[in-house]
Amino acid sequence: MKVNLGLSSTNSQDWLRIMAGDYAQAPETPDWQCVESMMALGDMAEPLGFDGIWAPDHCGSPYGMTPNPLQLLSYFAGRTERVTFGTMVVVAPWWHPVRLAHQIAFLDTLSNGRYETIGLGRGVAKNEFEALGIPREESRQRFNETLDILNLAFSQERFSYDGEIFKVPETSIRPAPKSQDLLTRIYGSSATKESLEILSRKGLRPLFVGNKPLEKACEDVRAVNQFRAEEGMGPCQPKNVLFLYCAANAAELDQSDQWVFEANRDVNLHYGFADPSNFIGIKGYEAYADRQGAATAILAAAVTGEPAKNVARPSGYHEDNLMIGTPDEVIRRIKVAQQACSFSEITVVPNFGTMPHEACAASIELFACEVLPEIQKMEAPLHAAVLPEKVAV
Repeated sequence: MKVNLGLSSTNSQDWLRIMAGDYAQAPETPDWQCVESMMALGDMAEPLGFDGIWAPDHCGSPYGMTPNPLQLLSYFAGRTERVTFGTMVVVAPWWHPVRLAHQIAFLDTLSNGRYETIGLGRGVAKNEFEALGIPREESRQRFNETLDILNLAFSQERFSYDGEIFKVPETSIRPAPKSQDLLTRIYGSSATKESLEILSRKGLRPLFVGNKPLEKACEDVRAVNQFRAEEGMGPCQPKNVLFLYCAANAAELDQSDQWVFEANRDVNLHYGFADPSNFIGIKGYEAYADRQGAATAILAAAVTGEPAKNVARPSGYHEDNLMIGTPDEVIRRIKVAQQACSFSEITVVPNFGTMPHEACAASIELFACEVLPEIQKMEAPLHAAVLPEKVAV
């Protein structure tokens, strides 16, 4: 099974300053240091034997801080020879589809065909949409039209498009991509049942990013394969993004509780999950408005820096997706996760919360030495639990 290294540039401790509204003060840790730390981790991937490097798409807050994942992957394309690349995910509504098609095609050529997982998503965070001047209520339509345009761009030399949002006169993607199978590399990430069905019926395979328990992920894969069967397509396997901290002993693992708490706090603050009113009345985000807010505990922790042990744990990355433990425990957890939802490959994200760079690098090295070879030898079959029911003819 393939194992990729997921990169993320997060300035987690800066939430304290932001929630206090103290913009007169500079961040304690400059953002550029977080970015340099991320790049140093990325340089570890190929020498340590990882199969790929993946990047997210975030801007405007301390969370994620990778405003152009294709730019970051182009950087690593020039620094590597073997590893493949993936996005977790490109937020399609933030891009003009023709511009996105050109950048995908150009990265394909720059990397000699190594952009293997074109992960796309719809986006959630109010602050990111507003900063870019893009209405969230248009996100689903923008996503659907982007898929239409990518299908045209990568299947014929000349194309045009007349959609509700995008009007594209006859044009071509130049330079054309080196690979001819880019459409088969597109995966879709979705957090709602409605989006999952839409993407599945369009033929996109799922990409899960750590926010669902394994039992629910199993149900989602089975639903995907049911929708695909109804459309005359065969079953598929997802790809999963999992969060990693590998340590030699229990004493080192104890500190991870605080980092996990901070990571979940960061998710709630960045996406606005702590306050369901961020989603009320926004078409396409009704499922988020139904969530219970956890604003009091989360905001208090953000402002005061309260230790995780003293505050109720916020929702966020589900524990099933946290590959935290000694090497043997991490191997066991990955095997259990694959058995549950039949993923074909994984991407491990090794830094979250205020985890120091040194701790993250040590975790990656231990994982690469004692876990990575075992997982790469592991089969990743499609299990019966995620196969669809018989479809009536």
